[in-house]
Amino acid sequence: METRNFYILIVSIMVGISVFWLSTYSFIILDVDPLQNIKNIFGGDDVVILTIRGNVVEEKEFTLSDIKSDRYMQIQNREFHIVNAIGREYYLTFSGVSLWNILDVESLLNHDSSTFLFIGGDGYYAETVLPLALAENYTDQVILAYEQDGQPLFLDGPLMSVVDHELIPNKANTHYSIKNLKTIVIQ
Repeated sequence: METRNFYILIVSIMVGISVFWLSTYSFIILDVDPLQNIKNIFGGDDVVILTIRGNVVEEKEFTLSDIKSDRYMQIQNREFHIVNAIGREYYLTFSGVSLWNILDVESLLNHDSSTFLFIGGDGYYAETVLPLALAENYTDQVILAYEQDGQPLFLDGPLMSVVDHELIPNKANTHYSIKNLKTIVIQ
């Protein structure tokens, strides 16, 4: 009995050390914020929720009130065709702001900027980047959504990227629907 308890203690310590180092890795290297969902619910409109960085003129941070402002092209109640990895198709209605319009109004892009990548607060990102031409040519189909069916995105937000399936017909577009969107990297 004492030998078994000793082994349980050793395994518990090893698991604890593993969890500690994996958590440290996710917080520091992947820039994961463990309190993000709490901030989303109680943070208000003045908390920085999005950063655009990478191959840009200057790194820019946005609050939810910035995103919702009349300065940018707002997309209201637009239906998006969604296809997931197993081929299930459905339609969802989102309201948000045009990604291209933000980049254009803020003059953030360098002359050699060509792609973008969405990264969530949990470190998740799509496996491939998308060309900026998609956002430029289809301004109302690549958005940063803050509402679904007229309701704020509480658990999935406050911001979520949405790309219509029409723009990437050979792939599942749910990979580009990044919940709790925190960073957009321009390359």
